[in-house]
Amino acid sequence: MAKNPEHLTCLEVIDKSSEFLRLKGVPSPKCDSEWIISSVLEKKRLELYLNPDDILSEEAIGKIRAMVVMRGKRIPLQHILQSVNFAGILLKCDRRALIPRPETESLVDHVLSRVPKSFEGKILDLGIGSGAILIALCLSLEKASGIGLDSSEDALSLAEENIITQGLEKRIRLRKFDWHLDDLRQIDANLIISNPPYLHSREWESAEPEVKVHDPPEALVSEQDGFADLGRIIGLGAQSLKSEGILALEFGIGHPEMIEDALSSDFGDIEVLKDLSHRKRFAIARRK
Repeated sequence: MAKNPEHLTCLEVIDKSSEFLRLKGVPSPKCDSEWIISSVLEKKRLELYLNPDDILSEEAIGKIRAMVVMRGKRIPLQHILQSVNFAGILLKCDRRALIPRPETESLVDHVLSRVPKSFEGKILDLGIGSGAILIALCLSLEKASGIGLDSSEDALSLAEENIITQGLEKRIRLRKFDWHLDDLRQIDANLIISNPPYLHSREWESAEPEVKVHDPPEALVSEQDGFADLGRIIGLGAQSLKSEGILALEFGIGHPEMIEDALSSDFGDIEVLKDLSHRKRFAIARRK
């Protein structure tokens, strides 16, 4: 980006921003530039190209430049925009919790395709983070109630803000919970869902800066080759789920067989499902 931009069109700003981010090694430079510019101009990305020769104000260019420089430092786009779109829901997003991934939307879709719209049960989200999964489920299942559990006070505070923004404070409760120390014997659930830490430490070390520097490592990395937290959650699901209750999990690259083995003693109807990249990533099972 030029230091003293004058009479720059929208298209020129897109091109200059994209080239700057490309040189900084940002994976999707043009897409990220479009998101930043559309956010500052309060337009949809497509609208940026409807009048490409419009001259941007110096105030707008200054804001865009500052955000592009931040992105060039590999600060996640969602943190710069302070929001993330998850399953069509705009949620607040910052360093307090893991950025919700588009892949996890598929886990929500898989659950909703197996649960009737009339579902009136209790949903537990183990490791609620920003609240994305539980909010998406409760907005779709209007008679359901939810409990979001997390060991992080920061994550719980972010989830609370998102729950209030979505008008779900009467249907979703939050509770601090450490699944390594606590149990769920006091709670009867109809559905437990979790996207727990499942990365091996080697995967963490090789991650992009956006993940390694800005996502909380405790939300991503697990012991026992990434399976320790998954194994614990399967055990908690066996404690808390009612008969025929559903357990839905997201897991890592090397875990499909381990997941099936761990589920087999207490769960039936075990499904191992693929994400949009055709990689085995999700498991859904019913309590025997």
